[in-house]
Amino acid sequence: MRLRKSVTLVTTAMLYASMIVGSGSIGAAAAESTTADYAVSIALKDAGLSEDEVTIEEVEKETEQGASVYEIEFWTDVKDYEYDIAVADGEIVKVSWEYFEPYADGKQINQAQAKSIAISDAGVNEKKTSFRKNRNGTEKGVPVYEFEFEDDAAEYKYDIAKQGGEILSYSRTIKAPACTRAAAEKAAGAESKQ
Repeated sequence: MRLRKSVTLVTTAMLYASMIVGSGSIGAAAAESTTADYAVSIALKDAGLSEDEVTIEEVEKETEQGASVYEIEFWTDVKDYEYDIAVADGEIVKVSWEYFEPYADGKQINQAQAKSIAISDAGVNEKKTSFRKNRNGTEKGVPVYEFEFEDDAAEYKYDIAKQGGEILSYSRTIKAPACTRAAAEKAAGAESKQ
């Protein structure tokens, strides 16, 4: 039996904060009131899914790269998702997903084509990225091209099917979450005043 956790998409605190701040950015008032339910709504929106389409497995408060985050795991009939959402400001610090039963169909692609698919999907400039892994592998028995690369902002991982070029798994981790940078800048400013 599938258990579904109730997800409140808009909390009273978020409504109050948006009334104070206006229709633009949620701002500092809401940063202190990011709830687990609101973090789940951010993850679902990013995944392009609704509460009715997923089973939420876990929502826990953790620390990722010095930032307090909600670690959220959920799945659909075909994919498993994991998100880390910053408690301070709702930033997506980490996202990953993979197919439960990956498949490959279509014309064989070469490694250069697969690399282009990964770069395009990540939305990064290839000249400003550094590749750590660029090799052949398998994802649950399906032949894939595996890529790991980074730019100044994030680290990315992709498994791309050799047959058809489907992205079978994906991961993006922000290197320096905004709330961590803000805390570091604030600490540096306090030190310089002393």
